[in-house]
Amino acid sequence: MRLIGEIDDKRLAQTFSDYLTQLGIENEIQENRDSLYDKYEIWVHLEDEVEQAEALLEKFLKYPDDPEFQGASWKARKIKRQAKREEKEGAQYMDARTTVFYKGAPPRGALTLLLIVVCVTISVLSKLDEATDSLRMFFITDFIREGPVIRWLPGLPEIRSGEIWRLFTPMFIHFGILHLVFNMLWLYDLGSMVEDRKSTLFLAIFIFIVSGLSNLAQYIFTGPRFGGMSGVVYGLLGYIWMKGKYDPSSRLYLHKTTVTFMIVWFFLCFTGLFGPIANAAHTAGLVIGVAWGFLSSPKFRQVIKQLRK
Repeated sequence: MRLIGEIDDKRLAQTFSDYLTQLGIENEIQENRDSLYDKYEIWVHLEDEVEQAEALLEKFLKYPDDPEFQGASWKARKIKRQAKREEKEGAQYMDARTTVFYKGAPPRGALTLLLIVVCVTISVLSKLDEATDSLRMFFITDFIREGPVIRWLPGLPEIRSGEIWRLFTPMFIHFGILHLVFNMLWLYDLGSMVEDRKSTLFLAIFIFIVSGLSNLAQYIFTGPRFGGMSGVVYGLLGYIWMKGKYDPSSRLYLHKTTVTFMIVWFFLCFTGLFGPIANAAHTAGLVIGVAWGFLSSPKFRQVIKQLRK
């Protein structure tokens, strides 16, 4: 638990605390009895939410009457009542959860875990070797290797003949253990966050759109010999980045260090130091994610309203 700041007025401190609760940021108020004047400390429970809460507190202290902060109290009370109700229901049915007949809700991040299982399974079966026949149906279109040269029929004939899955399945192909592990770790973190705080359906739609468009972009620039979940990962990165920046109520947030690392890696991949990399897929995924996150944020709606004035 971390102290993020103090507020002189108890009513304002409660308003801000309720606002954080409304956003899903667990916090509490503690009165500072060592001070000569009344001061109320705001403490945030989770370390990875501290930076976001500090930024919101800075904004609140400047604009405490902003409509964004008003009405938070009754919403917070509703959230707390719901939490207490769920706690009572959980205690009431605790024994039933241990029976063999009990069917609980699917685990959080079920789709994310399924995607990881599919990627790992395909990688194991193919032994991370692109030449394996078992991978042929997963590439965006079939191709033939003639030494260092590959040849393929233009126009994606397989997709046009009904093999629609080829538009998406390149995301399951990985060419090395580091390629696989790197993508799976990021998919687990980012995908689980979006699935938990949006929905499984939303994540499925997001991945279908981002993977399809990023795969097409990579095909246009380099042809069919590519694979990996990186386009989707960068799409998730861009989406969460924008939502955290412009839509705090989404409860999607990335630490600045994470964003910096991924953007630095994004540009390093263009240097060629790490071998052939699907940079077009990275770029398309990042652009789509950033655009989706910003266009679905309150900030974009504010911009539209200002333009209409």
